[in-house]
Amino acid sequence: MKTKLTSIPLVALLVLAGCSNSSTTPPPEQTGGHGGSGTGGESHAGGTTGQGGTTSTGGTTSKGGSSGSGGTSASGGSGSGGTTSSGGKTGSGGAGSGGTTSTGGESHAGGVGAGGTTAKDGGPSSGGVPGSGGVSATGGTGANDGGVDSKTGTGGSGTGGGSAVTISASGYPAAGASGQAAPTGAGSKVTVLPWAGFKGAISLTHDDTNQTQIDNYSKLQALNDKGNNARFTFYLETGKTSEMGSSVWPQAVKDGHELGNHTKSHSSTPDTSDIQAAEDTIKSKFGVTAYSFAAPNGATAYVSTIPTMKVFLTNRTAGDSGGISFTDDPSSKQWQLPCIIPATGASSSAMASPLNAAVSAGKWEINLVHGFSGGNDGAYQPVDIAQYTAAVTAVKATGNAWIDTVGTVSAYWIAGYKFSKLAPTTSGTDKTWTWKTSDFSNPFPPGKYLRVTTDGGVLKQGSTTLVWDDHGYYEVSLDAGTLTLSAQ
Repeated sequence: MKTKLTSIPLVALLVLAGCSNSSTTPPPEQTGGHGGSGTGGESHAGGTTGQGGTTSTGGTTSKGGSSGSGGTSASGGSGSGGTTSSGGKTGSGGAGSGGTTSTGGESHAGGVGAGGTTAKDGGPSSGGVPGSGGVSATGGTGANDGGVDSKTGTGGSGTGGGSAVTISASGYPAAGASGQAAPTGAGSKVTVLPWAGFKGAISLTHDDTNQTQIDNYSKLQALNDKGNNARFTFYLETGKTSEMGSSVWPQAVKDGHELGNHTKSHSSTPDTSDIQAAEDTIKSKFGVTAYSFAAPNGATAYVSTIPTMKVFLTNRTAGDSGGISFTDDPSSKQWQLPCIIPATGASSSAMASPLNAAVSAGKWEINLVHGFSGGNDGAYQPVDIAQYTAAVTAVKATGNAWIDTVGTVSAYWIAGYKFSKLAPTTSGTDKTWTWKTSDFSNPFPPGKYLRVTTDGGVLKQGSTTLVWDDHGYYEVSLDAGTLTLSAQ
């Protein structure tokens, strides 16, 4: 939050089905998960990690020393902003740092790229796509509120090989089949892809800082393959001193997950000092701003206190209303986000089925689980961790769902909806859209992107020409505040 909340009168307790008032609390959301995979610095085409850790172009053997079948990919194509020389002189077999970006990409905003995603004055490099030999991490995990030009540096380290999902400048997982050709023609319009190019979206949330979440964190993180395709939102009840001291929460930020605000006391009666106390704790302990709020017990008293809620990007309730469509007006729903709470001990199929149905309908659905069976933390309607992980695995396996935090998905929805309402200015054959992120919502988290397509032409943000991602889109930095479509 940007400013301290002002005092408001207590509002009568109204409780929806949801969090347990006696022992559960919600977590806050922040933008540290995606870091700020900036638009800064030129990346070079030689930064591909490749299967064996290919080097940059300009090397002496086969495009900079491709490694052959025996080459090692080092640390997964990670880079701390692009350190290899422009000559691409790696050792035999392509070992080294996985073919990081060349000398032009020195100001990455969080080290997104495995091989060079966007830099300050250059669009995403066509060579910056991680290969099967190594994948970048979450693109700036641990960023203190991210931002295009923020320099977190901890987010771009891969763990060395594996079959993780490709990510790009935005830090979002790749959507759609690769090999799609860029649009051709003069170019006259820009179209935002719903849900980052996926059929629908899912946010997996956990309330109340419960011990069974801490105990099972490694199993939850295992669903987040290499940190890029199943990020969670933990709504923290910060009054739980012992649980708040766990090392899990700062690690969750590093892993790309979100910490949201669920108040300090978990009271169903709104109190601005209670909300602010939780926000201050999250900021001071973990260095992140919670843009997402979840009303304790789903209390509608918080919903009716809209001036209080507007210090956040969103408020999640504790009832389900069928999910959110990309065309839904955010102003009517962003402070009343619905969610599904599985029944106690629900099976994997019972949990996965409504999520898959929402995705098939092109919607965003939020799932809420307070804790897991076998603990003594009093979690509301706990489920078995094995059934839960099986459900998430089944949803991921469809390839249709964008599974990301409430803050990231809501920012995409809100900005995408409002961008579509903007009228461009015309100069010759150029059309230019301009905006401020505060026009989308205030506050609005930094470091966010939209994925768009066109009917041809060339897209630029300032002096940077955007590079087509062959999964079927361009990625537009919202922090840039401008987008120009020029006829070819």
